[in-house]
Amino acid sequence: MRFDLAKSGLTCLLATVLSLFGVISPVMAVTPAPQFIQFSPSATKGALYLPDPELFPKPHIAIIVMHRDSNFMSHVATREMPKRGIVALGMNARCDNNEALCAPWENNALDVKQGLEYLRKLPGITRVILLGHSGGGPTMSFYQAVAETGKDFCQQSQKLMKCPDTLANLPAADGLILWDGHPGNGLGVMRSLNAAIINDADIINHNAAPQFDPALDPFDPANGYDPNGSHYTEEFKEMFFVGQAARMNRLVDIALERMKQIEAGTYPYPDDDAFIVPAGAGTRLANHDASIDHTSAKPQKLLRNDGTIEDCCVVASVRKVGQTPEVSRSFSGVLFQTLKSFLSVNAMRAKQSMTDVDWCSTNNSSPCNLQHVSVPLLVVAMGGHYFIRDSEINYDMAVSKDKDFIIVEGATHGGTPCKECMPDSQTYDGRYDNSIKNNFDYLVKWMNARF
Repeated sequence: MRFDLAKSGLTCLLATVLSLFGVISPVMAVTPAPQFIQFSPSATKGALYLPDPELFPKPHIAIIVMHRDSNFMSHVATREMPKRGIVALGMNARCDNNEALCAPWENNALDVKQGLEYLRKLPGITRVILLGHSGGGPTMSFYQAVAETGKDFCQQSQKLMKCPDTLANLPAADGLILWDGHPGNGLGVMRSLNAAIINDADIINHNAAPQFDPALDPFDPANGYDPNGSHYTEEFKEMFFVGQAARMNRLVDIALERMKQIEAGTYPYPDDDAFIVPAGAGTRLANHDASIDHTSAKPQKLLRNDGTIEDCCVVASVRKVGQTPEVSRSFSGVLFQTLKSFLSVNAMRAKQSMTDVDWCSTNNSSPCNLQHVSVPLLVVAMGGHYFIRDSEINYDMAVSKDKDFIIVEGATHGGTPCKECMPDSQTYDGRYDNSIKNNFDYLVKWMNARF
């Protein structure tokens, strides 16, 4: 036992007294050590976090938090949710730190399934909620869409990579939270491509070095670049966004042609191949120019640092722009993929990378998936990151009758206070210190109100 009887009784008495005044605080909770859980395949694993049994003796809500390929076994939600009486399972998918191991990415849904089934068997658990953070947004929205509508949804002809039949009969979760979950990995890759590249086929076939169109060079001051904050013209932005989509479509066509050769037995390898994309990262214009997707499109709720909610205005990100170096011509800007991991995870059709996207060309697309999800949905955007508008798109395209959208003031992509999000020459003054507390207080209040 963690406490002797006297201490345990004192804690219970104190909790009872505080509860009478409605002031039980999460800081009182002393959560047990996490339990390691080995799933199958062996690369799939999890850590189970339980609430303090003295403060929360009968928890009935559990969450799963899982990314595409990152380690989420100690995600911030696994620490904050149990403090508030919620059981949390942090999972690592089978492609833990190696995206090519998924191939196709759709198999991640089988890992989510194992976690959901595991939680449903825990004593007292009556509701399981999926929490998708960042790349976990497409992962969790995809799972729920297939669970609710069946595998035919993810095998439609327009999908660049179709899901396997093993995704039939997935058990559905009870709710979905997109916690700064982005619309799709393919969209993120497309918006990071350097549109100035003009010879992808030759590059990928190792016949030539990258060639750049200077008219589309986003790092040329003549085109509006400034390392302290760029100001591109509307004409340049439109040309660049169309160029990003065109380049993504060229890459998709190359990958699909190679997959056809594999299926026909005429390719050097019978199953897959490396797919390397130079200048594939570091040119997201929104990181340089604050005029691009810097705000919500319409008034949205803003969760202020003092815990109040402002619901009147268009919300702007407080993040700073102009801090991303020019990496697209360097080795760090190269994307290392396989044909299958590219088509399954990192590809998406479009005519323009910002506003004319074929959302349902890939299964890795939250806006498409959310059109097939009916359970209660909470969309949370971080006010110190660049997913405010993307989160708004997720929310607007969702068909759940019970849906909510909130932006957390001054929160980074990971929910922590954005200490760099200060006006020039000013040092951080604590203005966003409550970003984590407010964030998870709101999440748990939302869950308790519905489940």
